[in-house]
Amino acid sequence: MANPTAQALDPADLFAALGNPLRCEMVKMLAGGRALSASQVAAAVQRDFDGVSKHLRILRKARVLASRSAEDRRTELYFIPEANRRADGALDYGFCVVRVE
Repeated sequence: MANPTAQALDPADLFAALGNPLRCEMVKMLAGGRALSASQVAAAVQRDFDGVSKHLRILRKARVLASRSAEDRRTELYFIPEANRRADGALDYGFCVVRVE
């Protein structure tokens, strides 16, 4: 069953957000359900914090991922909501399923 929130997504926004190779790499990192800070993502992809933070905001705005404050509230953690993650490792956005490999 599709996620009701995902049905409100704009396909053009989702595909535009996923059209960048670096953003796709970030989505793959987050597909397993871990919540990571921009600093953690930047270190993993070996890019500068400001650029990674911008890409994460684009993904959040397109609703590819979500964010929440960390325990100390100074850090934002980015994650893919459980409702969008399937058991087979794919991401389900209602109108499409994205395979992350």
